[in-house]
Amino acid sequence: MSTQDQTEEEKNIKIVRRSFEALNTGDVTKASEFIHPNYFNPESQASPERAKLRGPEEFVDTVKKLRAAFSDLHYEEQENIASNDKVVSIMIVTGKHTGDFFGIPPKGNNFSYQAAHISRIADDKIVEHKAIRDDLRFMMQLGVIGAAWPQYEPILKVWKGMMNKSI
Repeated sequence: MSTQDQTEEEKNIKIVRRSFEALNTGDVTKASEFIHPNYFNPESQASPERAKLRGPEEFVDTVKKLRAAFSDLHYEEQENIASNDKVVSIMIVTGKHTGDFFGIPPKGNNFSYQAAHISRIADDKIVEHKAIRDDLRFMMQLGVIGAAWPQYEPILKVWKGMMNKSI
């Protein structure tokens, strides 16, 4: 890898870090500095009103909705892997469910799960974002998912306890 490639990849990591800083602080005033006008997040397609959003507007909407749903929301960087125009950020995400989360009412539950965030960079801005999360752990911790039959509840309880200790 040449020094120029390494510099480009380090620059891309810094760009992606700005998005996590915005998620952690809620400060989205400079989103257009690091979010591309054509920014696309496939997760926003699940909601008809959000499916129309692109660019900084979509990112700002996501940050505001997540911070309204989860107090103490925090993305802790574990590792970044950069190659060409992509950055993979391994994060531990924590918080407390204190507001509506896309139709899931709050129960005040704390959560902690691991996620890989894949960002593609174009023109020194994030143009695409995808996340691979441990949604099973997340939904169990929010109290949305439980055992389908009572006989499996003890197994899930033990597993949930193990999951809480593993991070």
